[in-house]
Amino acid sequence: MNFRTFSAGILLIGCIGLLQVHSIAFWSASVDPVTGLFWSLVLEGAALWLWSARRLHLRLLGALVTVLLLAGPLYQVSAPLFAEQAGVAAAAQRRTELQAEIASAETALSAFLTNSQQRVGWAGRIDAAQGRLDAARAELAGLTRAGAEVRMDWQRQAVIGLQALAIAVLQLVGVLCIGELRRAAPAPAAAPGAEEGAIPAESQEPPAANVPRGMRRLHRPASATPEPLRAAVA
Repeated sequence: MNFRTFSAGILLIGCIGLLQVHSIAFWSASVDPVTGLFWSLVLEGAALWLWSARRLHLRLLGALVTVLLLAGPLYQVSAPLFAEQAGVAAAAQRRTELQAEIASAETALSAFLTNSQQRVGWAGRIDAAQGRLDAARAELAGLTRAGAEVRMDWQRQAVIGLQALAIAVLQLVGVLCIGELRRAAPAPAAAPGAEEGAIPAESQEPPAANVPRGMRRLHRPASATPEPLRAAVA
């Protein structure tokens, strides 16, 4: 085993270990932990077996399994980004609802104040509208502050992007290492007699011991014919 083959084996073990950390976490979160562990390990074993095959259609199937293995770690690493986007979308929708509620409360309060100038009995409605307006404004302000605090800064986003890129590179390096080990493995042994120029067993002369005594002259090989006789025949 040369250094290149040895380093390919070490790199393959490291790539599988790092990828399995994220893959097991993803599958365990999707199903129960025990089933998730088996999901991840069986998929990894299938990818190794398929990529180590010499037939093209098996390696193509291994590429499909690799995509499945790669999707889990990428999703697991990128989960904070997805959570932030979902939180931002929900906060934007709630902010729109609060703004509409504030506008409605302000309109109602203005109408109540106008009516109270003409006749009495509007104090309760004015207080209720004012309370609803104050609550909506307070919630909107709190939502704005929370959105500013929750929003991920560009440094964290860059770290997540680098992790996702590293996972993709590790998966590619693992596939290349499997190819290197496959090429370094000895080729399957050829069948006996399959070498080029070998004479088939059925076309070979039978041994003289297996030929009856009276028939041995007829079955004498060409090399046993005396030289003068062969010259005369020629």
